[in-house]
Amino acid sequence: MRKAVLVSLDAFFDADFQYLAPDGGLSRMIREGAVCRQVKTVFPALTYPAHATLITGCDPDQTLIGQNQPFQPDTPPGARRWYWERKHIAVPTLFDAVREAGGKSCSILWPVGCKNPAVRWCFPEIHLLPGENLVVKTLTFGSPVFILASEARYGFLRQGIKEPGLSNYAAAIAAHTIRKKQPDLTAVHLIDLDEMRHHHGTFSPEAVEAIHRNENRLAAIRQAIEQTPGMEDALLIAVSDHGQSDISITVDLTAGLKKLGLSDDFGVQSNGESAYFFAQREDADPAKAIALLQKHLAKNGIQRLYSRQELDRLHAAPGVAFACEAADQVVFSDGLDENKREKATHGFGPGHSAENCLFAVWGRGVRAGIELPEMPMRDVAPTIAGLMGLSLPSAAGKDHSADILG
Repeated sequence: MRKAVLVSLDAFFDADFQYLAPDGGLSRMIREGAVCRQVKTVFPALTYPAHATLITGCDPDQTLIGQNQPFQPDTPPGARRWYWERKHIAVPTLFDAVREAGGKSCSILWPVGCKNPAVRWCFPEIHLLPGENLVVKTLTFGSPVFILASEARYGFLRQGIKEPGLSNYAAAIAAHTIRKKQPDLTAVHLIDLDEMRHHHGTFSPEAVEAIHRNENRLAAIRQAIEQTPGMEDALLIAVSDHGQSDISITVDLTAGLKKLGLSDDFGVQSNGESAYFFAQREDADPAKAIALLQKHLAKNGIQRLYSRQELDRLHAAPGVAFACEAADQVVFSDGLDENKREKATHGFGPGHSAENCLFAVWGRGVRAGIELPEMPMRDVAPTIAGLMGLSLPSAAGKDHSADILG
């Protein structure tokens, strides 16, 4: 089994290549390795569904991770639980494949990765709910000894969960673990760029600075690989989950359903730039609701409606009656107050200008300067498995490793 370090650059998309520094960490990876600039993200373009696909090679209809959160219509937004735990993913992951091959993995802030028996060293990505304690929840959802040792060594780098400190912290833990433990698979999620875009705008100076910080983090992780005995043949892999676009108009679809007399039939869950509708009664008629909403698209900030048949073709998660996508500059609130303060977001559907994500590979034996063709996000995990010499038979995607290795 070949070792790999998987780095997720949350919210990076193809328009960002223009901002890369010529000698930055990602620029060097692309110049000296292989890259796909058009990895088509999942629907909806959200962090948790995308990362579940990136680690399994399956779409949301198979992973059953169709949103960041389960549908919780009777729970206040700030108290809603997320898909934090590995048990929520319905199919095998790369972490499982590593364990089956006798290897060990490290997961740092990887979405839907908590309480994972296949991961030896886990620093969990979780959010606090009312009444919870950060220390207790972090230790409960991750690997206590690993977390405490990481905090003792690098806790000074962060201020709570604020960025860019949190991503500096995650990257430092990853580099240290590579040097000291040499995991067979190290997966780290860097959230800096996503946060900067949400708070300051898609192409704001703050977002561009975050791109450069991520390049520096990639360079530091690469240096750890190059300087560590036992990591000579390790692959450095960079991926992303979605882009973002600017927003200025907040639309409450729950209020829209009430005005149209549909609130007893359907509940709504915001995905940011799209939304899910769930049947609340057995006799609820999605076709009737779609026809009624079709007449009031502009009033409700809707650009497009998706029937269940269309959602099936998009490999969207089951259980959703129908869905909609927001018009330009619109975000659906679903009672989420933070959406009203954001300047950019995601959650869009296919064909969006920010749908093209990243997949880049560097390491010994990788053909330099290779540009891979467009691929669906489900191709990433089987390709990584192929590069590592692992088997991931449950993956629905295609293995491109033969095109990458010389």
